[in-house]
Amino acid sequence: MKHKLPRQICQQKINKIIFREIKQQKVEVFRASKKLLAQVRSISESIEKEGLPPYLVKKKLEKGLGYGIFLHPSAKPIAKGQVIAPYAGKVSLDSQNFSDNDSDYIFSIVSNIILTKEEQQLFDPKRRYHPRRLYSLDLDAEKVGNFTRFINHSQKPNIEAHFVQIGRKPEFLPEIVYVASKTIRPGEQLQVCYEGEDKSYWGALNIKPTPITPQTYKIDKSLRLLNN
Repeated sequence: MKHKLPRQICQQKINKIIFREIKQQKVEVFRASKKLLAQVRSISESIEKEGLPPYLVKKKLEKGLGYGIFLHPSAKPIAKGQVIAPYAGKVSLDSQNFSDNDSDYIFSIVSNIILTKEEQQLFDPKRRYHPRRLYSLDLDAEKVGNFTRFINHSQKPNIEAHFVQIGRKPEFLPEIVYVASKTIRPGEQLQVCYEGEDKSYWGALNIKPTPITPQTYKIDKSLRLLNN
């Protein structure tokens, strides 16, 4: 498996903007416990070494749904609160009204950002400065990432995306971490809700998502796909 990026990639120059916007917009960030940090380190090491941890299975789905990630039928259940993995990719600044990036793997971290003139010249040099142009901080896993990019959407998910402060010093950046929101049973598909409170994700892509749940598809002990 080629997707072996354990953590997000972020330019040092973007760090200052991330911290500023989190403070100004009062974005909720979870403080990672020692237990969570240990789980993040463990799964990151596994991703770097193997790509897909041995207790998970990547499986092609039906009806053009692409791939899905399942808990191996022989694995132990994943308990509520257990870390699945950081959502890894490249962090970038993009204009909210003008972007060549139409990736399906973008996770919007912070929106409605107003950059200074110097920041616009640095991150958006091809366009003329505008004092009210809005930008967003996006985490894109299209070209680089890990198995979390294959975790499908559901309105009834078994995984939550948490914005987590990894570490206790200001230079430690917040990251998107997938955490089990309920017990995940062997053979079940791992799923997360792509949309936030604004319900804007699918509308922006002009797509009506297929209504599936973690129980719609399962895999048996021979790793065959079952449609329930």
